[in-house]
Amino acid sequence: MDLEAMRAAAWHRHGVAALAVEDIADPWLRQAVINEARRRWGPRNGGQRHGR
Repeated sequence: MDLEAMRAAAWHRHGVAALAVEDIADPWLRQAVINEARRRWGPRNGGQRHGR
């Protein structure tokens, strides 16, 4: 099963949306998602992949 299929299954079965932040085009929405993830789980260990 590829990653996109697993994301779709998680959404349909469990109501969980797995989004790659670099795929979110709207800057405000992308930052809101990053802020919420940091609030819940802390900063990422691997840094930011999109160079910002």
